[in-house]
Amino acid sequence: MTRISATIQARERLEASAGARPRRWARIYPVGPQWFGAVMGTGILATCVQRLAVFVPGLHWVALALLMLAWGVLAVVAAAFTLDAVRCPDRFRTGLSDLNTVPFYGSVAMGLLAVGAATHAVSDTHLPVAAAAAAWALWGVGTLLGVVTAVGFPVRLLITSPVDRGVPTPVWVLPVVPPMVSAAGGASLAATLPPGVGVSALLVGCAGLFVLTLVLGAGVLVSAYGHVLRGGSVPLPISPSFWIPVGVAGQSTAAANFLLPSAEHALSSSAYTVLHTAGVAYSAVALSLGTVAAAVALRITLHALRRGMTFSLGWWSFTFPVGTMSLGLSAFGTTLAAPWLHVAATVVCACLCATVSLCLVLSTRLWSTGRA
Repeated sequence: MTRISATIQARERLEASAGARPRRWARIYPVGPQWFGAVMGTGILATCVQRLAVFVPGLHWVALALLMLAWGVLAVVAAAFTLDAVRCPDRFRTGLSDLNTVPFYGSVAMGLLAVGAATHAVSDTHLPVAAAAAAWALWGVGTLLGVVTAVGFPVRLLITSPVDRGVPTPVWVLPVVPPMVSAAGGASLAATLPPGVGVSALLVGCAGLFVLTLVLGAGVLVSAYGHVLRGGSVPLPISPSFWIPVGVAGQSTAAANFLLPSAEHALSSSAYTVLHTAGVAYSAVALSLGTVAAAVALRITLHALRRGMTFSLGWWSFTFPVGTMSLGLSAFGTTLAAPWLHVAATVVCACLCATVSLCLVLSTRLWSTGRA
């Protein structure tokens, strides 16, 4: 027994002398789809800053630096995620069957779409061919994955018993939002195609993606918020997820306004007038509802912080929805030629910069030390 104890103690001393970093890295593995929230947040920040660069030219170089950061985050997270899936295939398969993990595959799709959109927006003036190719590639993969999550997750909910399904939460919205992000990104990419059937087909497809998220998202939102309104409790770790519906409002506004310029050349003047009126009306309603949802989410967040909520990867839910609101306000401001909407977009973008910076610092600390 003495020899065994001595052997164990010697092994512990050897592990200690090798440093604590391997154990710290083990704390944060597996690197699941939740980490792609960082890709979403950095990607949309680059896009928002680039849109504001129209008014402040120097911001373009800031947007370019942010784009490089977004690509770096995507590379690191995607590599770690893939490595973990290869090393532990059983754990990867288990995650695909876990209703608590599956919704975050919507983050994977939106992360790819966000970086693709940022690449097209920021790099188009420097490397138009390469930027368009990268944007199209990320849009294609992100859209395919997003449609799978948007359709597959509600089906999973329907065939799962209420006991196994658990309590409805706004996290359930994550898998159904990607098609809306695809609609906005596809509308922007239409400018890279020559006028004709290709543009028309892309716009029709984007409109279909837009409707898909609206229909599926409405059902999930009613279920999630209905639980809260009926007096259901909100666990601290998922409190940031109440910002996700804000993202639906902002992203749908951006998509509706991004579709208008391309549709103007594809439709007759009378049809475009109807579409323009509908787009403006929808944007006004969506942004109003998004503002109300943001107020509710802020109230829930402040209450959670007072109750002792600590950092988790769920905090990235503070970033992408805020970014979509800035994007939606900016796109709507362009449609109406309303400077005050661009001012509002700038203020929201400043808030986005602060939240992304905070989440980056805390996520990096979590990655390297296992503690936020």
